[in-house]
Amino acid sequence: MSQELLFLLFLFFEGMLIIVLYQFYLVPRIISPMVVQHWLDEIESGRINLPKVLESYTGELLGQVDALFFGYTNEEGKKIKGRIQKFYEGAAGSAAKALGGEEAGLGPHLLKELSNEPWYVQAIAQKLLPTLQRAGDLNLTPSEPASPSYQPGLTRK
Repeated sequence: MSQELLFLLFLFFEGMLIIVLYQFYLVPRIISPMVVQHWLDEIESGRINLPKVLESYTGELLGQVDALFFGYTNEEGKKIKGRIQKFYEGAAGSAAKALGGEEAGLGPHLLKELSNEPWYVQAIAQKLLPTLQRAGDLNLTPSEPASPSYQPGLTRK
């Protein structure tokens, strides 16, 4: 074997040894207990109010999800639409307007509108198109609403 190959093999095994040592000895036996003890000391001393931290995190998370779906108001007071609203008003709305009596259907128009979107959005749209096409082909007319009825279960003999 050449010296370069032996050196690469030695380097590989040395790296594996370091990773194994780190993952199976240093982290579980030394680093993790020290980190846990540090945070327990901080919480017990009162310097960190854990319920308040979790409450602020939850509030921030809900605010971000709300902004994603329903939009937000920026510093100037202007209403910014959420990404979900932009999608439905953009691609889906344009495709619905383009349908105006054409025989092609919803699929080609929606794909054309989504051509500038990322690949994952286009992939999801292609998976949903058959369902949307079948829903568009249905002739749904309003009918009498179903009336609820009670049917006793297994408890009655």
